[in-house]
Amino acid sequence: MSSTDPRNSLLLLVVIESIGNVGCKAPPITISQSQIEAAFATGHTFRLLMDSTSRPVNVGHTGGPNTYDFRNLSFVPYDSVRMLAITDIPQLASRFPSTFLTSDEEANTVHPVFSFSNGGFNRHGRARIVPDTEWYQHILPPDEWLRFPLRFNTEYGQTNTIVVDTTYVGGTPTRTAADTGSVTRYIDGYGTLLLPGGLAFQCLRMRLVASSPKTSKAFHFWTREGAVILIESDTSQPDTGFVKRGFVAYFSPQTLNPRTRD
Repeated sequence: MSSTDPRNSLLLLVVIESIGNVGCKAPPITISQSQIEAAFATGHTFRLLMDSTSRPVNVGHTGGPNTYDFRNLSFVPYDSVRMLAITDIPQLASRFPSTFLTSDEEANTVHPVFSFSNGGFNRHGRARIVPDTEWYQHILPPDEWLRFPLRFNTEYGQTNTIVVDTTYVGGTPTRTAADTGSVTRYIDGYGTLLLPGGLAFQCLRMRLVASSPKTSKAFHFWTREGAVILIESDTSQPDTGFVKRGFVAYFSPQTLNPRTRD
């Protein structure tokens, strides 16, 4: 009769458990252009919320899967915005192609300009239009907010010049300005994004680092459904864990369903 070596049995259990743990780890998601286009389609509405405190915030870890938990931040409503065709704002229609998008922030006075072109979700500029004053900004070349497909463990950099086209007061141009800077985006983490109200989504973490002499650093948490956390910080702060921040914004589609998305 053969006997079983208990050391072999223990080793077998460890191997089986190890395989099981690896199998339970959710792989990083990929975010496609079609998913973000669907989330930011014309007519869709979003709530913009801001954390009302100034305390340090935990930006989590690189790699994954991680849990990025923002449930306990003191988010308060800041704005409600609607995605529009660029042709819905006559002043923008003469300055940007008709296929571009905008939104109606700050009581329909501020209009960021976006497009889905050249494989990216691009920012082209911004406008502020109030009685007697118009201000137009152009980003050259356009800022690739997202480059598709957005995948974990990739990076891309850009150099852009932000040009204030002209500030008009009562129809008279009063000022022009330009500023050039470079930013590298690192898609360096993934996992579950936990949000107020029981919302939980799979996400990718993006770290944005400005090149010297500029000192800005930011952390973005993107989901396929369009929910986004934006954290502004600076290059003196670490890449993981708690950081001092300038602001924490939560961009929330109003049709989100409060359950985990796989």
